[in-house]
Amino acid sequence: GRVTPRSRAESRVELVTDQMASKRPRVGEARTGYPEVTHPKPRGEGLPGLTRSRNEADHAVITPESRVWCGLPEWDPRCSGAYLASPQMNGALFTMCLVKMPDGACSGPALHGVERFILVVEGGIAAAITEKAVRLIRLSAVKSRPDVHGEYLYLPPDMASVVSMKAEGATTILMFEQVYRPSPYLKPELKPSSDKPRWYHGFIDDRPTLDPGAPEVVTLRKLLPLEEAFDFNIHVMDFEPGQFLHCNEMHYNQHGMLMLEGQGIYRLGQGDGRWYHLRAGDAVYMAPYCPQWYAALEPGRTRYILYKDTYRDPLLTGTRAHV
Repeated sequence: GRVTPRSRAESRVELVTDQMASKRPRVGEARTGYPEVTHPKPRGEGLPGLTRSRNEADHAVITPESRVWCGLPEWDPRCSGAYLASPQMNGALFTMCLVKMPDGACSGPALHGVERFILVVEGGIAAAITEKAVRLIRLSAVKSRPDVHGEYLYLPPDMASVVSMKAEGATTILMFEQVYRPSPYLKPELKPSSDKPRWYHGFIDDRPTLDPGAPEVVTLRKLLPLEEAFDFNIHVMDFEPGQFLHCNEMHYNQHGMLMLEGQGIYRLGQGDGRWYHLRAGDAVYMAPYCPQWYAALEPGRTRYILYKDTYRDPLLTGTRAHV
């Protein structure tokens, strides 16, 4: 029959929808790094000076247009970092920092007693790990070569202050640092070295998915061992469009979060709270007992990485006792 203007429009909508669906990354699909973290798309926010960033008593949101880059102590002077969370935010225990490293640039040492976790967001790094012998560990945002050992690396405090990382090509890393807090419950005299965390590396998608507990359906991975020697863990959470947290969480753990892929709505704060439209590249700090809830939007999956302090008694240091 005759094609009406309305049916042409409907056909166009269906075509665009099909094209979008064919490009949507889904949970479990392969990827090529996290380009929207380092090269965010123009947001069309409006007038210069307008930002979605906000600092509240129990949370903070830092969006890409608000990142401030600076030199890092003892790092190659060509490197620059943008801090997304630090103890100035309502007493956070940790720092979260994006670091740009040009080809050949080397990292600086962590402070004495500080542990370090890094995720390669773009590019690659090489780190020489010395145990009984020197082992060269290569990390890359893309699992592309057999000599790539992972995309993330954890260094305990006795190594973070001596292991240097060298950029292989233009590289961006996400770095979490924290003063290590030994557990008073571990008994190293019964099991030597059980009180000390070990260095660890791997690929996110190689980690097993964990049951988040009914009725939650989010895909959850924890990147570090579930052992009391570790005083924090790093979670990666994947949501299909339309999936959401069933629990409006409120707990004594604190979080530092970076959106790696996708977009969605985060509800944060006390009372009626604040509702944020977050996208890849946005960062959030959540203080203890900050109410928090997330729902993923189209067109593709959400993936975010999340710091969570663990395995420490809150009576001792104001930190949390469960994973």
